[in-house]
Amino acid sequence: MDVNDSVTVKEYFEEIVPKIFEGQTADMSVSGMEGTEFTVEFAVGGQSYGLTIKDAKDLEITEGPLDAPMIKVELEEDIWRNAVTGKMEGAVDMFTEMGEMANRQRYDALSGTKGTLTLDLTLPDGSQAIIKITFNAADSPAVTMKAAAEDWAKMASGELPGPTAFMSGKLKIEGDMPFAMSLGNLMQ
Repeated sequence: MDVNDSVTVKEYFEEIVPKIFEGQTADMSVSGMEGTEFTVEFAVGGQSYGLTIKDAKDLEITEGPLDAPMIKVELEEDIWRNAVTGKMEGAVDMFTEMGEMANRQRYDALSGTKGTLTLDLTLPDGSQAIIKITFNAADSPAVTMKAAAEDWAKMASGELPGPTAFMSGKLKIEGDMPFAMSLGNLMQ
């Protein structure tokens, strides 16, 4: 779905996200997802929206923070806008794509993940996009991954395997290496 540059955070979460969710889940098998609840909070600038997805098919959106979401994504509004309008593809997709969350193995891996990932992405103009992703309300262990936004998008799409990016120097990792390696289960 195309999102225009003038979309507000409120419009996006209250009007566009339900349509995206409906499109992503329309023909999706949710077998094995009964009894699950996936929660993600987006803290965009000074605004927060929580998404609760039950059984991989029922979406509830609430304005304001969630209590201990499975994933909390924090970013500035300009970075968020670039991500939702397609100018910064793959920035957070691998952690928030609804279709991916309908996979029980991935859901279980996410449920057991605790820690904080800070993405430090270099944009084509040389500026930095910082995105903080907290898993299951745990500040530690913590890791920072640095990459060009273009390379991160390739990793998110599977075009560039994470280990290859790391070994070639396109991905730099600082912090808790075992935690960083465990995140590979969520990036597949």
